[in-house]
Amino acid sequence: STQSTGCEKRLTPGMETEHDGKPYCKNCYGKRFGPKGVGGGATAGCLQNTEETSSTSKYKNTNPATNKFAITQQEKCHRCQKTVYAAEKMLVLRKIFHKMCVKCNSCGKTMEAGAVLEHDDEIYCKNCYGRNFGPKGVGFGLSAATLNTGDYAPDS
Repeated sequence: STQSTGCEKRLTPGMETEHDGKPYCKNCYGKRFGPKGVGGGATAGCLQNTEETSSTSKYKNTNPATNKFAITQQEKCHRCQKTVYAAEKMLVLRKIFHKMCVKCNSCGKTMEAGAVLEHDDEIYCKNCYGRNFGPKGVGFGLSAATLNTGDYAPDS
């Protein structure tokens, strides 16, 4: 019987993956040769192979259902457009973000999901939203009780 080069687990015939003529279980193959970076060490379960290598392997996978690998559709961050994995996913205003990408578009402050305001498909903290898109002119930042408006202004 064949063993995985990585963990030496006994491999089920047709369920192994080969690299440089050596057999690997899907976990070991994914950890050693899969995508690197955020979520690196991902198991081969999140990968799919769309083409077979032209070299013939003595460990060749004869199961046609497991021969086809392709990167499965991944969710992308609204801010940086990179893949968002479950552990770092935040849903803000019905859009997907990395936790670290939930930042004010103006000042860059990191925000909690509930403290986000939106303008033209971008997110802002309450201070920057008010400064950039709130009321302009005399009285900005004052409470409504201190504003004098039109016919309601007291006689002087």
